[in-house]
Amino acid sequence: MRRRFAAFAALAAGLLLAGCAAAVDPPPAPDVLTSKLGLSNLHAIRGSRVVLVDAGSRSDLARLDAELARVGIAWKDVSALIVTHAHSDHAGLAAEIRRRSGAPIMLGRGDAPMARAGRHDDLQPTNFTAAVLKRFVIDPTFEAFEPDVLVDAEQRLDRFGVAGRVVPMPGHTPGSLVIELDDGRSFVGDMILGGYLGGALWPGRAGEHYFHADRQRNLDNIHTLLRGRTRLFYLGHGGPVTRESVADAFGAGAPAPR
Repeated sequence: MRRRFAAFAALAAGLLLAGCAAAVDPPPAPDVLTSKLGLSNLHAIRGSRVVLVDAGSRSDLARLDAELARVGIAWKDVSALIVTHAHSDHAGLAAEIRRRSGAPIMLGRGDAPMARAGRHDDLQPTNFTAAVLKRFVIDPTFEAFEPDVLVDAEQRLDRFGVAGRVVPMPGHTPGSLVIELDDGRSFVGDMILGGYLGGALWPGRAGEHYFHADRQRNLDNIHTLLRGRTRLFYLGHGGPVTRESVADAFGAGAPAPR
């Protein structure tokens, strides 16, 4: 009788431990699918559902349709669109994506006036190339939209099927957002540029972006991420870039921009 009771107790304890282990197992890391559109990247984070990061330019719709079909994502799969900032090459198709998917648009509160106007603010170039791009290449207009979720504090993304959070980090624009996945991958929009000529050359080399509303605050944000868990940075142009590349370009000992 005692043997039978001991065997039963051991079995029960084993089942309990197995159940506890299963309960604390983390969800699998989401897939990240990056599509190069006309001027910028669009990222699809595929967990139990799909969160899109950024929305390209107005002229990117045909390419976006083809890219989503290529990776097997239907509009009904999209649970949210996060616009990292309301510049025309990142917010251009936000309204159209919402019409097609029904997914809410998340935007930093500081960029809401640009979204509602359908025009981004006066860009502040950081170098001569940027000044040329501003004058001859960049169209500041896009279809205006009203964000569904205005982000002014950290929010978890679990309800959209992705293990991570969205964090306000104003600097590149007044309402810039960063998406931090729980596994150490982050999506930083135009906080950092990958390579040169919009990522056409050396896309894995971190460097300063062409435009920032507040260069010092943007640099501070980079240092904040370097002090955190981010190991891989997904960018709006070029990339992804490693933590080591970002530290080389913007390490804590780097001089503040002038």
